[in-house]
Amino acid sequence: MGRIVKKVIAGILCVTILVQGGILTELKVVKAKVSSMKGIDVSSHNGVVDWEKVADKGYEFAMIRSGLGMEPEDDFYKDVDTQFERNYEEAGKAGLKVGVYHDCGARTAERAILEAKYCIKILNNRELDYPVAYDMEKAGTFAGGKANTTEIAKAFCKEIEKAGYTPMIYSSASHLENDFDFSKLKGIKVWVAHYDVEKPAYSGNYDIWQYTQNGNVEGANTNNGKGGCDENYSFMTAESVKFFKDTVTLGIGESYLSNISLKPKGCTDSIKWTSSDKKVATVSKNGTIEAVKSGKTVITVKTGSGKKDTMIVIVKKAPKTVKLSWSKKTMKIGTKYQLKPILTANSASNKISYFSSKKSVVSVDKNGMLHAKKKGQAMITIKTFNDKTVSGIVVVK
Repeated sequence: MGRIVKKVIAGILCVTILVQGGILTELKVVKAKVSSMKGIDVSSHNGVVDWEKVADKGYEFAMIRSGLGMEPEDDFYKDVDTQFERNYEEAGKAGLKVGVYHDCGARTAERAILEAKYCIKILNNRELDYPVAYDMEKAGTFAGGKANTTEIAKAFCKEIEKAGYTPMIYSSASHLENDFDFSKLKGIKVWVAHYDVEKPAYSGNYDIWQYTQNGNVEGANTNNGKGGCDENYSFMTAESVKFFKDTVTLGIGESYLSNISLKPKGCTDSIKWTSSDKKVATVSKNGTIEAVKSGKTVITVKTGSGKKDTMIVIVKKAPKTVKLSWSKKTMKIGTKYQLKPILTANSASNKISYFSSKKSVVSVDKNGMLHAKKKGQAMITIKTFNDKTVSGIVVVK
């Protein structure tokens, strides 16, 4: 029979934890700025992971081992995890957010730099949702004392950040508490390992908690399915949030789904949207803007950790008509032409769709660029968000 324990994690989470036989089996966020996500970490020891099964069980992220150590002089692939490429591709296809970890073998900062460069080479510009973690758990890493261990971590993380990735340190709660000087590692994300406890015995903030190495995850267990699997919870706050656009212009009655970028991509921070003038445009919980009447408003997005950005929304009348300055146009094979729809004065339509009746003759992309491909003719149609249309004939010679 399990027992219920309420705790505050990392100073920000009020959670309910079910401890079954000494092992944490369930976590539910009751009230928090940052929600949790459940994930696993894997390497070649987990064999050929069935990522569809993992996703079906509700796991949302995966930390995948890239390799270990530094690049050997004789054979580049010697220390790349044999399942890395497959795990990266298949976990992403199954819809999981992906990060990586690299095993640390360094005893000096100089060696850590080489290991970071090796990890970056393995990644080969692959996009990640989660950080690149330095797996610091070997005894030799801590042999030189706290200051040396800190410099090793700092050196690796600096190289990872220079490459455009979010760095992270992985270690046990005990090592993190006693063997690192985090005053010199400010801003570095932390992944703590502490098993079969109500909360990690680490007093600092952490972003991922590896709470068991004996999880039963169908499709990902070690020892040909007979062993266990590392399970984790993620509590990552946003480092930044930014709209893709500074300004957007809509027609009355038009909807627009706000596009934002969060760093890191896999953060679990809460998001809140507000409009400075709801009479002009409203914004829903998922960032969908609805244009109500002519005017201007400011849409603000704010994370639970306090990061925010703004976007100006200008609302005009919905177009009554859409026109082209021509009804028939001639193009030569291989040329391009940018369509320029003419809307009713003082109106707007952010969404404009373009269609070609014969794409093999003339194709048109989402931005209205025509591409003349072969001799013939096609009907080009333009449609606004409120279904106003205009068509014209394009002849290719």
